[in-house]
Amino acid sequence: MRRENGYIRNRTGPARWRHRYGALVNSQFPPPTDTAPAGPPLSLGGLGITSEQIATALSRIVTHAAAPQRKRRVQGLPLDDADQLWVRSMLDALPAPVYATDTDGFITYFNQAAETFAGRRPVLGVDRWCITERLYNPDGSPLAHEDCPMALAIRENRAVRGAEAIAERPDGTRIPFAPFPTPIPGPSGSIVGAVNVLLDISARKRAEKEAAHLASHDALTDLPNRTSFHTMLGQLIAKRAGGDAPFAVLRINVLGHTHISDMYGHATGDEALRAIALRLKKAVGKTPLFHIASDTFALVLSKPAGRDGLRRFAANLCSAGTAGVGARETGSTIAIGCALFPTDGRDASTLLANAAGALIRARRTSEDPLVFFDPNEDLAARDRQFLKSELRAAIGNGALILHFQPQLAADGTAVAFEALVRWNHPTRGMIGPVDFIPLAEEDDTIVKMSEWILRGACREAASWENPLRVAVNLSPLHFRSGNLPGTVQAILEETGLAPDRLELEITEGVMVQDFEQAMSMLRKLRDVGVRIALDDFGTGYSSLSYLQAFPLSTLKIDRSFTENLGRVEQSAAIIRSVVGLGHALGLEVAAEGVESQEQLDFLIAEGCDLVQGYFTGRPADIDAFRRLTGRDIVQRDEAPGLRSA
Repeated sequence: MRRENGYIRNRTGPARWRHRYGALVNSQFPPPTDTAPAGPPLSLGGLGITSEQIATALSRIVTHAAAPQRKRRVQGLPLDDADQLWVRSMLDALPAPVYATDTDGFITYFNQAAETFAGRRPVLGVDRWCITERLYNPDGSPLAHEDCPMALAIRENRAVRGAEAIAERPDGTRIPFAPFPTPIPGPSGSIVGAVNVLLDISARKRAEKEAAHLASHDALTDLPNRTSFHTMLGQLIAKRAGGDAPFAVLRINVLGHTHISDMYGHATGDEALRAIALRLKKAVGKTPLFHIASDTFALVLSKPAGRDGLRRFAANLCSAGTAGVGARETGSTIAIGCALFPTDGRDASTLLANAAGALIRARRTSEDPLVFFDPNEDLAARDRQFLKSELRAAIGNGALILHFQPQLAADGTAVAFEALVRWNHPTRGMIGPVDFIPLAEEDDTIVKMSEWILRGACREAASWENPLRVAVNLSPLHFRSGNLPGTVQAILEETGLAPDRLELEITEGVMVQDFEQAMSMLRKLRDVGVRIALDDFGTGYSSLSYLQAFPLSTLKIDRSFTENLGRVEQSAAIIRSVVGLGHALGLEVAAEGVESQEQLDFLIAEGCDLVQGYFTGRPADIDAFRRLTGRDIVQRDEAPGLRSA
């Protein structure tokens, strides 16, 4: 076939013309002239529907709009100019790229938006989209013709949804897009081709990349964060499994940073920490540097040059300890604790704990900035092991107690309590969970403790006059142990608590350790009827990819973002995004770490459903909340940050 005056003429057979917009025209009638009226493109804004829904609707419109023309063509009747003009005007007015092919994949229609998208005008009746165009899978590998969504729609006679691909323009630029191909049935019911609406998803991909970066990097220093460090360390240990090739785990603490913040204010303290981070990053060269806590950094040297080499490396880091802030040089020093694989541990938790123990001694001495873990000298390590044995005994001897912290709605209504465990140690007094939960997670102690907490929290909540919810944290390790859903159901039946009043809080670690097992357990828990909350949301890298897969009820914004409101510019943007994302998915959104009126006002203004923190209610024995458990209206003296309902 050949092009004549904008039309495609068949090389052989009857003298029929194929209009460049896809309609077949009988030879006894001249081709219509190009007289499409000019005008503004169709506006799709303000409809309140997703771009995917728009694309699906467009594909259906295009498919059905051509039905009368197909019928006339099959009957051997010409298309009148009005029909042709109407179809052409409608399709050309669409801002979305639209094209059509016959059953062999030859392009029969290509609107102006599609030409702009592809960066060229194809030859109708000659070019084949799935072959002529340079298409790639999302991972960058070439997209085979048989795997092209358009070819799939024709071959299987069904609309294809949920696919993604990448198109390469003639200038080499690549555009990620979502295709929405739909088969075109003929009057007899057989497929005569397909129409495809393309959705440019470049902006979405950029947003996903940015969100993933924010989730895996510290907002203040833009260095990889704690979660990224744990992931990297776990992967390195897995690679070295069964071997003895050493590597070094270094925890780096900036001494004097708290003094800088107290003396000059948080803004100056943040500026100093950013300057130190830049200098440390320069000092370590190509070795990845992680910011794992407010004034603590970490790194791994995969091929350490012995202890002397590590000392030389540490000496280079010390020069980064002084950060210039404005016209002042604020003095701070560096302390480094080091643990070596495999002599100081073969798992991540042991290595990190031993590096932390060495860091404690490094902070106490000025003789050497680098201290190696030594079990014979490290009192903290011995004390830790003793404390661990005491903790196992505490589960059964009544030394563990439950405190509760209220979760409040924006109007001041009590909605739930989070159960928090405390350890009333006979000689050390009250110990918070941050000090003993890591110990419990080193073995099955955490499983026994979680069951104790769950049973106590459910029993307590069942006794309340007010049917408030109770939230209980679950360790990722609990998902490796037997029948968690069965245990939860048994405790609910034992205590008489309604399943919908129990919310189980999980972290992203549950998702990345064993996806299939976690998915199975969470579905069974959903079938039991309990709620599932994703705790510390925004600090891990996996959340976005698993949000739709897991049967969640609530997203809990990590306290670090709340605490940084007014200090770190990105925190407000992250909170705003999480609230919008959660609501778009039909989830309740809660914020932890509320410690000021300003934070509370911001969260309420952004539509956060629940708030929790010292400002709205400190954790305490449940007797301190008698009015809340008996009446669901919070008085101002119990929730100073919220108005009374």
